[in-house]
Amino acid sequence: MSAFEEYLPRAGEFDPLAGELPAVGTSATIPTVGRIHDERAAGTESVLRILTLNEVLSYQAPVGAYLVGDGVVELGGDSLLFGPPGGFKGFAVGQLMAAGAWGHGSWLGFPVNSKFSSLWLNCENRRRRLRDQFGGMSLPPDAADHIFVTDIPSVWNLADPRLAGPIRQTIVERNIKLLIVDTVSCLTEDEFAKHFAAFFVALNQMLHGLEPRPAVLLLHHSRKPKEGDKGARGLLNLISGHQTLQRRARSICYLGRVTDDFDEKRLAAVWLKVSDNGPAEGTKTALQLGQDNLLHPIEGFDWNEWQAGSPGGTRREAKVREEHLRELFADGRKWLPNGQAAEQLQALARVGRSAAYDALKVIGGRFSALIIRDPETHCISLKGAEPEGGE
Repeated sequence: MSAFEEYLPRAGEFDPLAGELPAVGTSATIPTVGRIHDERAAGTESVLRILTLNEVLSYQAPVGAYLVGDGVVELGGDSLLFGPPGGFKGFAVGQLMAAGAWGHGSWLGFPVNSKFSSLWLNCENRRRRLRDQFGGMSLPPDAADHIFVTDIPSVWNLADPRLAGPIRQTIVERNIKLLIVDTVSCLTEDEFAKHFAAFFVALNQMLHGLEPRPAVLLLHHSRKPKEGDKGARGLLNLISGHQTLQRRARSICYLGRVTDDFDEKRLAAVWLKVSDNGPAEGTKTALQLGQDNLLHPIEGFDWNEWQAGSPGGTRREAKVREEHLRELFADGRKWLPNGQAAEQLQALARVGRSAAYDALKVIGGRFSALIIRDPETHCISLKGAEPEGGE
């Protein structure tokens, strides 16, 4: 099987392209996006509507417009979820789609307000990953009527009718209220202003004339932090590429792991911008990835730990102190294996795994002048301790 054939639908799968594209080897014309538009969207409808002052002052959001929170994810609006690679953004997407299928729940600190269908334009996750993710989640009996995920497309350009046409057709036929674009950089030639501008032009053309226009959730990566980047709202500076993406999104959430540990499953979700609901800006939620593939809130989370290790954050004083070590080793009366000592120190000082192991280094660590290792048992304690097993 070729790499291209891997992405073709199997027998019996829903294929929005079926009947729209010419057979390979024929000279038939590829259909344009306008071919699946209604007559208004095909060119007879004006691209600009002038609102009267009365229309502006009397505006009320349509029923069901606020999918998440108050203006956080909203019909007709673009939201942005960004963060470092490996920050579990795909799990956040799955949870939002599942909550929409259920019609309730919460997402990154805000309530899901209604039942809705969503389409995940997926350019990164292969079928095994998708199967394992959704297969481990609790889904409603009618989830298949509300959750739609694309295979990785062979065309990565929203201006190409072979991609834009089927997406629009699926939005109409499946009553999609949320379109997830994963990731923006996959659908742009590069990350300069002109490339992001071209992306949004193509996105607007693809969705033009749809009533209601679905909400769009854009997924994007953060760049490597630079010295001088600041925490809090300054995290907006970490959005990879030109500020065009930052300006276009009406709401923006940073999602990243609390520490860089390989086994770290705690996340920080920080809403940096909610243009239509200013009080929501700055909302922070600490989350833990559970075995059910959902992100669960962490009660009583110490945000100093995240701030100390966050991109551009202000490094705070280390949380492991000498008194923690003295309590851990009972002032030298107790010897512990390194792994056991680190696990107990995590709970004692309320730090992550890396911080605990760093504090227990016998050589080159912050407390190496205090710590000794028994050459026979390899257990550790405080210098001056009685040999292990001694009275």
